[in-house]
Amino acid sequence: MIPDLIEIPAGQFLLGDNALRDATPQHSLELAAFRIGKFPVTNREYAEFIADNGYARKNFGSAMGARWLESRKIIAPGFWRDPQFNAPRQPVVGVSWYEALAYGEWLREKFSRQFRLPSEAEWEKAARGDRAAQIFPWGDAYDAQRANTAELGIGHTTTVDAFPRGASPYGVMDLAGNIFEWTRSKWGANWQALEFAYPYRADDGREEIPGSAARVMRGGSWFNSAREARVSHRARYLPGSRASNIGFRVAEMLTPAEPIVGNEIRKE
Repeated sequence: MIPDLIEIPAGQFLLGDNALRDATPQHSLELAAFRIGKFPVTNREYAEFIADNGYARKNFGSAMGARWLESRKIIAPGFWRDPQFNAPRQPVVGVSWYEALAYGEWLREKFSRQFRLPSEAEWEKAARGDRAAQIFPWGDAYDAQRANTAELGIGHTTTVDAFPRGASPYGVMDLAGNIFEWTRSKWGANWQALEFAYPYRADDGREEIPGSAARVMRGGSWFNSAREARVSHRARYLPGSRASNIGFRVAEMLTPAEPIVGNEIRKE
Protein backbone atom coordinates (compact mmCIF):
# COMPACT_ATOMS: atom_id res chain seq x y z
CA MET A 1 0.00 0.00 0.00
CA ILE A 2 1.05 3.60 -0.56
CA PRO A 3 1.62 5.31 2.79
CA ASP A 4 -0.58 8.23 3.82
CA LEU A 5 1.27 11.31 2.60
CA ILE A 6 1.12 15.01 3.40
CA GLU A 7 2.31 17.63 0.93
CA ILE A 8 4.78 20.16 2.29
CA PRO A 9 4.69 23.36 0.20
CA ALA A 10 7.73 24.96 -1.39
CA GLY A 11 9.28 27.89 0.40
CA GLN A 12 11.63 29.02 3.12
CA PHE A 13 11.82 27.92 6.73
CA LEU A 14 14.33 28.14 9.57
CA LEU A 15 16.69 25.16 9.89
CA GLY A 16 18.73 24.54 13.01
CA ASP A 17 18.91 25.85 16.56
CA ASN A 18 21.64 28.09 17.95
CA ALA A 19 21.17 26.46 21.36
CA LEU A 20 22.28 23.06 20.01
CA ARG A 21 25.98 22.69 19.19
CA ASP A 22 25.50 20.40 16.18
CA ALA A 23 22.56 22.39 14.76
CA THR A 24 24.15 25.83 14.57
CA PRO A 25 23.96 28.28 12.93
CA GLN A 26 20.22 28.52 12.55
CA HIS A 27 19.57 29.73 9.01
CA SER A 28 16.89 30.20 6.40
CA LEU A 29 16.63 27.47 3.78
CA GLU A 30 14.46 27.18 0.68
CA LEU A 31 13.07 23.77 -0.28
CA ALA A 32 11.01 22.59 -3.22
CA ALA A 33 7.61 21.08 -2.47
CA PHE A 34 7.61 17.42 -1.45
CA ARG A 35 5.41 14.87 0.26
CA ILE A 36 6.23 13.04 3.47
CA GLY A 37 4.64 10.14 5.28
CA LYS A 38 1.93 11.27 7.69
CA PHE A 39 3.18 8.52 9.99
CA PRO A 40 6.36 6.46 10.30
CA VAL A 41 6.26 3.22 8.31
CA THR A 42 4.25 0.70 10.32
CA ASN A 43 4.71 -3.02 10.82
CA ARG A 44 1.65 -3.61 8.64
CA GLU A 45 3.18 -1.63 5.77
CA TYR A 46 6.60 -3.20 6.16
CA ALA A 47 5.05 -6.67 6.15
CA GLU A 48 4.06 -6.06 2.51
CA PHE A 49 7.71 -5.45 1.65
CA ILE A 50 8.68 -8.73 3.32
CA ALA A 51 5.84 -10.64 1.61
CA ASP A 52 6.95 -9.25 -1.76
CA ASN A 53 10.41 -10.79 -1.24
CA GLY A 54 11.91 -7.46 -0.24
CA TYR A 55 14.86 -9.14 1.46
CA ALA A 56 15.58 -11.17 -1.66
CA ARG A 57 16.01 -8.11 -3.89
CA LYS A 58 19.36 -8.23 -5.67
CA ASN A 59 20.19 -4.54 -5.27
CA PHE A 60 18.61 -4.04 -1.82
CA GLY A 61 18.63 -0.27 -2.29
CA SER A 62 22.37 0.03 -2.96
CA ALA A 63 25.38 -2.16 -3.65
CA MET A 64 26.64 -1.63 -0.11
CA GLY A 65 23.20 -2.52 1.25
CA ALA A 66 23.25 -5.74 -0.75
CA ARG A 67 26.67 -6.64 0.65
CA TRP A 68 25.52 -5.80 4.18
CA LEU A 69 22.45 -8.01 3.81
CA GLU A 70 24.38 -10.90 2.27
CA SER A 71 26.88 -10.92 5.12
CA ARG A 72 24.15 -11.17 7.77
CA LYS A 73 21.45 -13.38 6.21
CA ILE A 74 18.72 -11.13 7.63
CA ILE A 75 15.13 -11.87 6.58
CA ALA A 76 13.15 -9.52 8.87
CA PRO A 77 13.66 -6.53 11.16
CA GLY A 78 14.98 -6.99 14.63
CA PHE A 79 12.14 -7.19 17.20
CA TRP A 80 9.79 -8.42 14.45
CA ARG A 81 8.42 -11.08 16.80
CA ASP A 82 8.66 -9.07 20.01
CA PRO A 83 5.12 -8.37 21.30
CA GLN A 84 6.21 -5.02 22.71
CA PHE A 85 7.02 -3.77 19.22
CA ASN A 86 5.16 -5.81 16.58
CA ALA A 87 1.54 -4.61 16.60
CA PRO A 88 0.34 -3.68 13.09
CA ARG A 89 0.01 0.06 13.86
CA GLN A 90 3.26 0.37 15.76
CA PRO A 91 6.19 1.75 13.76
CA VAL A 92 8.52 -0.86 12.37
CA VAL A 93 11.75 -0.84 14.42
CA GLY A 94 15.03 -2.69 14.35
CA VAL A 95 15.64 -1.64 10.75
CA SER A 96 19.00 -0.45 9.49
CA TRP A 97 19.48 2.48 7.12
CA TYR A 98 20.02 -0.08 4.37
CA GLU A 99 16.63 -1.67 5.07
CA ALA A 100 14.93 1.73 5.11
CA LEU A 101 16.61 2.63 1.82
CA ALA A 102 15.55 -0.68 0.26
CA TYR A 103 11.94 -0.15 1.33
CA GLY A 104 11.91 3.24 -0.42
CA GLU A 105 13.39 1.72 -3.58
CA TRP A 106 10.76 -1.03 -3.48
CA LEU A 107 7.99 1.58 -3.26
CA ARG A 108 9.53 3.50 -6.17
CA GLU A 109 9.50 0.47 -8.41
CA LYS A 110 6.14 -0.89 -7.28
CA PHE A 111 4.19 2.34 -7.79
CA SER A 112 6.41 4.19 -10.31
CA ARG A 113 6.63 7.21 -8.03
CA GLN A 114 9.63 9.07 -6.65
CA PHE A 115 9.71 7.62 -3.13
CA ARG A 116 12.86 7.85 -1.03
CA LEU A 117 14.04 8.69 2.48
CA PRO A 118 13.64 12.35 3.44
CA SER A 119 16.66 14.58 3.83
CA GLU A 120 17.13 15.95 7.32
CA ALA A 121 16.15 19.39 6.00
CA GLU A 122 12.87 18.05 4.63
CA TRP A 123 12.24 16.21 7.88
CA GLU A 124 12.78 19.37 9.94
CA LYS A 125 10.53 21.49 7.72
CA ALA A 126 7.77 18.88 8.04
CA ALA A 127 8.20 19.01 11.83
CA ARG A 128 8.61 22.75 12.34
CA GLY A 129 6.54 24.24 9.53
CA ASP A 130 7.31 27.79 8.50
CA ARG A 131 6.98 29.11 12.04
CA ALA A 132 9.95 31.13 13.16
CA ALA A 133 11.79 28.83 15.54
CA GLN A 134 9.50 26.55 17.49
CA ILE A 135 11.24 23.85 19.50
CA PHE A 136 8.74 20.98 19.18
CA PRO A 137 6.25 20.22 16.38
CA TRP A 138 3.43 21.77 18.44
CA GLY A 139 5.26 24.75 19.99
CA ASP A 140 8.03 25.68 22.40
CA ALA A 141 7.01 23.88 25.59
CA TYR A 142 7.42 20.15 26.15
CA ASP A 143 4.10 18.41 26.81
CA ALA A 144 4.08 14.78 27.96
CA GLN A 145 0.63 14.32 26.41
CA ARG A 146 1.97 14.99 22.93
CA ALA A 147 4.89 12.55 22.52
CA ASN A 148 6.19 9.17 23.68
CA THR A 149 9.51 10.09 25.28
CA ALA A 150 11.38 8.59 28.22
CA GLU A 151 9.65 10.97 30.62
CA LEU A 152 6.42 8.97 30.25
CA GLY A 153 8.06 5.68 31.24
CA ILE A 154 6.05 3.61 28.74
CA GLY A 155 9.13 1.57 27.89
CA HIS A 156 8.33 0.72 24.26
CA THR A 157 6.83 2.19 21.10
CA THR A 158 3.19 3.22 20.88
CA THR A 159 0.94 3.12 17.82
CA VAL A 160 1.74 5.87 15.33
CA ASP A 161 -1.59 7.63 15.99
CA ALA A 162 -1.42 7.52 19.79
CA PHE A 163 -0.51 11.21 20.22
CA PRO A 164 -2.73 13.24 17.86
CA ARG A 165 -2.04 16.45 19.80
CA GLY A 166 1.62 16.12 18.85
CA ALA A 167 0.97 16.83 15.16
CA SER A 168 3.20 19.30 13.33
CA PRO A 169 1.78 22.48 11.74
CA TYR A 170 1.30 20.48 8.53
CA GLY A 171 -0.48 17.62 10.30
CA VAL A 172 2.45 15.18 10.22
CA MET A 173 2.32 12.81 13.18
CA ASP A 174 4.86 11.21 15.52
CA LEU A 175 7.74 13.52 14.63
CA ALA A 176 8.66 13.86 18.32
CA GLY A 177 9.37 10.76 20.36
CA ASN A 178 8.38 7.13 19.73
CA ILE A 179 11.23 6.37 17.28
CA PHE A 180 14.35 7.98 15.93
CA GLU A 181 13.93 8.18 12.14
CA TRP A 182 16.56 7.58 9.49
CA THR A 183 17.18 10.35 6.96
CA ARG A 184 19.16 10.28 3.72
CA SER A 185 21.62 12.80 5.14
CA LYS A 186 25.17 11.99 6.20
CA TRP A 187 26.61 12.89 9.56
CA GLY A 188 30.09 11.92 8.38
CA ALA A 189 32.70 9.18 8.34
CA ASN A 190 33.76 9.92 11.93
CA TRP A 191 30.94 9.06 14.32
CA GLN A 192 32.50 11.29 16.98
CA ALA A 193 33.03 14.39 14.84
CA LEU A 194 30.35 16.10 12.76
CA GLU A 195 31.54 16.32 9.15
CA PHE A 196 28.48 17.84 7.50
CA ALA A 197 27.79 20.93 9.56
CA TYR A 198 25.46 23.83 8.86
CA PRO A 199 24.72 25.86 6.82
CA TYR A 200 22.99 23.02 5.00
CA ARG A 201 23.95 22.43 1.36
CA ALA A 202 22.33 19.58 -0.53
CA ASP A 203 25.12 19.60 -3.13
CA ASP A 204 28.11 19.13 -0.81
CA GLY A 205 27.96 15.32 -0.68
CA ARG A 206 25.79 14.93 2.41
CA GLU A 207 22.88 13.46 0.41
CA GLU A 208 24.92 10.91 -1.55
CA ILE A 209 23.97 7.26 -1.08
CA PRO A 210 27.27 5.28 -1.31
CA GLY A 211 29.54 4.94 1.67
CA SER A 212 29.52 3.71 5.23
CA ALA A 213 29.20 7.14 6.87
CA ALA A 214 26.95 7.59 9.88
CA ARG A 215 23.53 8.97 8.92
CA VAL A 216 21.54 11.67 10.66
CA MET A 217 18.60 10.53 12.76
CA ARG A 218 15.73 12.77 13.80
CA GLY A 219 12.85 12.80 16.25
CA GLY A 220 13.91 11.30 19.55
CA SER A 221 12.26 8.13 20.84
CA TRP A 222 10.48 6.30 23.65
CA PHE A 223 13.93 5.54 25.11
CA ASN A 224 15.31 9.07 24.95
CA SER A 225 14.57 12.31 26.78
CA ALA A 226 12.44 15.15 25.47
CA ARG A 227 15.58 17.15 24.71
CA GLU A 228 16.35 14.71 21.90
CA ALA A 229 12.81 15.12 20.54
CA ARG A 230 13.40 18.77 19.64
CA VAL A 231 12.81 19.41 15.93
CA SER A 232 16.42 20.54 15.39
CA HIS A 233 18.19 17.80 17.36
CA ARG A 234 20.62 15.87 15.13
CA ALA A 235 21.44 12.35 16.30
CA ARG A 236 23.43 9.84 14.27
CA TYR A 237 23.83 6.09 13.89
CA LEU A 238 26.00 3.91 11.69
CA PRO A 239 23.96 2.66 8.72
CA GLY A 240 23.94 -0.95 9.91
CA SER A 241 22.48 -0.06 13.31
CA ARG A 242 19.27 -1.86 14.30
CA ALA A 243 17.64 -0.99 17.62
CA SER A 244 14.19 -0.96 19.17
CA ASN A 245 14.04 2.83 18.96
CA ILE A 246 15.03 3.13 15.28
CA GLY A 247 12.56 3.34 12.38
CA PHE A 248 11.81 5.61 9.43
CA ARG A 249 9.23 7.30 7.24
CA VAL A 250 9.23 7.93 3.50
CA ALA A 251 9.18 11.06 1.37
CA GLU A 252 8.20 11.62 -2.25
CA MET A 253 9.72 14.03 -4.75
CA LEU A 254 7.24 16.20 -6.65
CA THR A 255 9.71 17.62 -9.16
CA PRO A 256 10.51 15.65 -12.35
CA ALA A 257 12.39 12.43 -11.74
CA GLU A 258 16.10 12.86 -11.12
CA PRO A 259 18.75 10.18 -10.63
CA ILE A 260 19.73 9.70 -7.00
CA VAL A 261 23.20 11.19 -6.64
CA GLY A 262 25.85 8.52 -6.52
CA ASN A 263 23.42 5.63 -6.20
CA GLU A 264 25.01 2.25 -6.75
CA ILE A 265 22.83 -0.54 -8.09
CA ARG A 266 24.10 -4.09 -8.21
CA LYS A 267 23.55 -5.55 -11.67
CA GLU A 268 22.41 -9.09 -12.43
